[in-house]
Amino acid sequence: MAPSAFLSPDPLSVAELSAARLDGDLARVSRTGYAPSLLPPSATVRAGAARDVLADGLVAVGVTAAWVHGALAHEPDPHEVQRLAGTPVRRHWRAGVISHAWPMPPGDVETIAGAHITTIERTCYDVSRAAFTGGGRPDQLEAIRWFVARTDLHPRILAWLRRGRRLRYTARTARLLETGQDEVTRYTS
Repeated sequence: MAPSAFLSPDPLSVAELSAARLDGDLARVSRTGYAPSLLPPSATVRAGAARDVLADGLVAVGVTAAWVHGALAHEPDPHEVQRLAGTPVRRHWRAGVISHAWPMPPGDVETIAGAHITTIERTCYDVSRAAFTGGGRPDQLEAIRWFVARTDLHPRILAWLRRGRRLRYTARTARLLETGQDEVTRYTS
């Protein structure tokens, strides 16, 4: 089977999905997505599952992008989406989805398994900024701890944060990555 998630009920019916799950051929990836059981969890599989909440012109951001990149162990509820800059404005009403109003610059977006996802650098910034301004939900704090622990990503993220951008909290996010795991609660409280 191809390395992607199946969104119910397409291409399989609910009965076929149920039978495949009982036989151990498929495993649940998200609330509506399934993947072959032998396929290791990956960004490709999670992005394929996220396509269900991403209408045309929407990008997975915040905790949803963090989940796709592997920073969260479980699918977030609610998902977070944002309109890609340059795409037509459409209303996107759906239960379990927070739609942010401002457009996302295309330079901060990558395509994984046909789904638009913010880059890992932008995702780290978005999750940190949301925690700084909103007190820090458990899923945001889990994602921040993952980013702090992934020291191999720090040079990329810090270079992105230090570019001349008109974004608030970039210096605070950089300090969070530089100080390490012990400081996560202090910086996000």
